[in-house]
Formats: sequence, structure tokens, C-alpha cells
Amino acid sequence: MLRRRISAGLLVWLSALWPLQGAAEPTQLTIGALAFAGDEQVRRHWQPTLSLLQARFPAYRFALRPLSLAALDAAVAAGELDFLVTNPVQYAELEYRYHVARIAMVDEDQPVASTLVTNNDELRSFADLAGKRLAVVSTEALGGFRALWREIALSDAALPDRIELLVAGYPMQAAAAAVLDGRADAAVLRTCLLERWQQQEPQRYGALRAFALYPGAAGDCASSSRSYPGWPMAKTRDTDPVLAKQVAIALFQMTSGNRWTVPVDYHAVHELLRELQLGPYARSGRVSLQEVIEDYREWFFVFAALILSWGIYSVRIESLVRQRTRELRVANAGLTREIAERQRAEEADRLHRRELEHVARLSILGEMASSIAHELNQPLNAITLYAQGCLMRLESGRFEAQDMRAASREIVAQAERAALVTKRIRAFVRKRERQLTALAPAELVQECAGLFEAATRRAGVAVTLDLAPDLPTILADRIQLQQVLLNLIQNAIDAMNGAQVGQRAIALCGRPYTDPQRGAGVCLSVRDFGCGLDAAGLARFAEPFLTTKPDGIGLGLALSRSIIEAHDGWLRAKSPQDGPGLEVFFWLPAEDS
Repeated sequence: MLRRRISAGLLVWLSALWPLQGAAEPTQLTIGALAFAGDEQVRRHWQPTLSLLQARFPAYRFALRPLSLAALDAAVAAGELDFLVTNPVQYAELEYRYHVARIAMVDEDQPVASTLVTNNDELRSFADLAGKRLAVVSTEALGGFRALWREIALSDAALPDRIELLVAGYPMQAAAAAVLDGRADAAVLRTCLLERWQQQEPQRYGALRAFALYPGAAGDCASSSRSYPGWPMAKTRDTDPVLAKQVAIALFQMTSGNRWTVPVDYHAVHELLRELQLGPYARSGRVSLQEVIEDYREWFFVFAALILSWGIYSVRIESLVRQRTRELRVANAGLTREIAERQRAEEADRLHRRELEHVARLSILGEMASSIAHELNQPLNAITLYAQGCLMRLESGRFEAQDMRAASREIVAQAERAALVTKRIRAFVRKRERQLTALAPAELVQECAGLFEAATRRAGVAVTLDLAPDLPTILADRIQLQQVLLNLIQNAIDAMNGAQVGQRAIALCGRPYTDPQRGAGVCLSVRDFGCGLDAAGLARFAEPFLTTKPDGIGLGLALSRSIIEAHDGWLRAKSPQDGPGLEVFFWLPAEDS
């Protein structure tokens, strides 16, 4: 904002010199005010000051902008304000960073301090806040947080780490509402707000009480911290000093509404900032050895104790080295035998796992047997009908070459269809070692469609595919991933046995997904609308020998998880938010990740 550096006296002299030339357009001056209790209440609170300044300085138009702590800081940094009213802590930080200067201070009976409030009879002291949730408007507020946080840290240096903060945001009524709504156990309010609210709205705020009161607190309001100087009125760096002086004189002459006085010493504010290491006292650059010792004094004691223990241990270990060396020589031969036995056991386990995977594939085909038989019967019946028709036409002598060619083409097509089904089944059940190849996830799902299409059609299940076009390739074993997909789809079909025919549906989705720990990859999911799993079932999902099927053996999901984890991926399940059923999804890394 372009600032005009014309003094108030010059403008008044010019307006009196040429009264007939028409009044000059007033220059706007913006006053930023910290809105700790809502914008409207802040405007009402500072309206007497605004009215006085407007009356004393007709050549200017004063505008009040209620702002939060962060917004007030940003407005000063951007040069959007001419004056500001805020709490002493933020003023000290703005003075350090942006060179604002106090011209007056609020002279009020209400102290600048913090009050702890709660509706829980068990909370009596600061120590009772350990493990509890504490609602605050902002971690940068003075009366709403920092004044009390200093007292808590002074009472027990470790206590702040055991308190869970809930930042409710402005206005300050939000912190009290968090306690009344049960979202927090206690709240930090600016002192005297509790008494004011209980007088205005006793039904809402009557359940709250102040606790952990500060000994010797001044005033009639309950307070849990020491008091700090009042809020300052400050000018920003580019504001005309002459104008600021005249504004200060006008403020000192106020006799009603807001009352102002000469700024007092801010030593207490700087002590708070120094103890909390904020503003100008925040650490930057090199840290001195004394500061390191003060911060990590307990760790130094622990380190010294460890050094002493290490010395004692070294003396003893030296005496045992030779003895252990002899023992190691003896144990080395046994260890060599154990390694050989472990290698044999691992090889046997690998063969056993391959056999289990083969059995699981056969089990899946067993469950799909009727559907596969129906899938093969259709082309075989079609071949039989076309062949019988050709034979009847040949025996009767009434046939056309074109008709015979069409029938022959249909016979060939149906035979190829039956052969394709048989080929897929043979490839799926064949025993073999794992073979990793670069696979396109969309093509893998399409290949599986031929195997599970018959089973879903006979069960009356509608299948929808939602595959993103930009899925990265993966390095995986094609048959093992087909086994995982078929097992998940068969489980989804079984889960919807009791559902109505029109409600049976499976959604198969594929999306690129970047795992925070493992990098880029692909996430495939199978969603059904069946009976789903309860919380206990989800907690034990894919455990071996755990099944919800009457005739299940509980190995399908366990083997599926081992297959996915062998590919450096993960398999999980969750209950959908938009209806019944279960969503099972697995993630595999991209080929180049």
C-alpha cells in the first residue's frame, strides 16, 4: 500500500487555507486489531477509539481490520497497516522483525493473563493435565496459550510433552466449546472471559470452572498465570512519526470507552519469550556449549553412566575373550552344521510353499468347476449342433456350399473357444518355478477375465472394471498374480451368496499409488457388496486357517498374502464407507522403482 508521508498539521493547514476549493479526499489509515473473541466483538470493543481518532483527524479516514495472529503478522510484513493493536508477546516479535514502535498502552482493569477452565471435577492442578487434551485458540496467543504454557513448564519441565494440544482456532469461544462438547478435557481462556460469559450466558457456560489458580493473582477474576502488561497501540515502520505522536496524544486524552496510558516496561514479556525461546530469543546460528549442557544435562549424566559401565565391562570382557575364543572354535563346527540344516529346511519350506500354492490353485478351480464345465459345454454343444446339421443336409442332399462353409467356420470358432479355455486352465494349474516378467496390470486383469467370467455369470454377479490408463508396468509372476485375483474374486462371489440377485456386484479397480516407504507402484482392489467382516475379522485378516466359509480351509488369503509379500508388496482389507461388503486391495512396486 502506497503510504503518504504528509503530516497531519500540514493537511489541516491546507484544508483551512482553501475552504472554498472543496474538501480533499481523506487519506485512509488502517488499524489492525488482534481478533481474539470474534470480528464483531473486536469492532465493538475498539469503536470508541476509532470514533475519537476519526473526530480528531478529519483529514484521515480510519479503518479497523480484525485479524488473527498469523494474518496480523502477514499484514505488517506486507506493509498493509499503519497502526496495530495486539497482545504484548506478538508486539515484541513484530518489534524485533518489522521495527514497529509502541505509542500507547491499553489501561484496563482486566489483566492480561490465562485461566484454565474445565467441567471435569477430577482436574485440580497442572499435574492433572498429564495425558489429557487441552484446547487452545492458537499456540501463538498470549492469554490463550503462552502465559499458561510458561507456568506449566515452570511447574514440571517434562509436563508439556505429556499434554495433547487441540488447536480450536479463533474466536476464543471455540476453546470453551471444545470442553463443553467433550472434545477436550480443559481449555485455556484469557482471564476474565469466563466470568463475563457466565454472566451473559449462564446456561451455556455455567458448567465451567477455573482451576490451578495462580497464587496472589490480582483482580476479581480467576487466573492461572501471572499477569502481563496491557495491549499496546503501535505504529508500523512507514507511518509518519508526527502523525503517530498526535495519535498518541489523542489516545491519552480519552476519558470514556477505551482508556490509554503511557507504555510500561515489557520486562515480564521478554522473560516469557526468553524462557519459551520465542521471537528475538529463538535460537539461530551456532549454539554455545553452555546451552547444549543446559538442554541435555540429563543425557550427559546418562552418557557418563554409560562410559563408567563400559569401562567396567571392558575389564571383564578382556578376561573372557580368550575363554570365548576357545568356545567359539568348538561352536563353529556346530554352527556350520546348523547352517547346512537351515539351508535344507529353507529349501524344503520353499518346495512346500510351492505345493501349497498349487493346491490352492486346484482348490480355486474346484470351486469354479461347475462354471468351467458350463463354459466348455457351450462350445461343445454348439459344435455338436452344427455338425449334426451339416450331416443331415449331406444325407438329404439339400445343401449349399455357402451354408456348409458358414457352418464349418462356426465349428472352428467354437472349437478354438473351447481350446482357449482348456489352455488357460492348464497354464493356471501347471507346477513350475516362479518366473518374474514385466507385466502390464491392465492386460493381466483382462487375461483373468476369461477365467472368472463364467463363475460370475452363473452366480448372477455383475463385474465392473475401472482401470486407470496410465498404470505402470510391474515385475511379477503372471500365474501367481492370477491366482491371487481369482482367489479374491471367488471369495467375493461366496460372500454374496445371501444377497439378492440384483445387488450382486464386484468392482475391480486399478490405480497408480505411491507408497510413502516403498515408492511408486500399482494398487489393485476387489470390492464386493456381501456380508463383509466385523472389526475382529479385519484385525485377523488373511491369517492362516482362519475362514468364514463352512467348507473352507483358510489358506487362500494366507497364500495370497505370501505371494504379494514375496513380490515386495502388501495385501490389506477395509470396510467400505459407502455401503455393505468388503474391499481387498494389494499394492505392487513398479518395475523401475
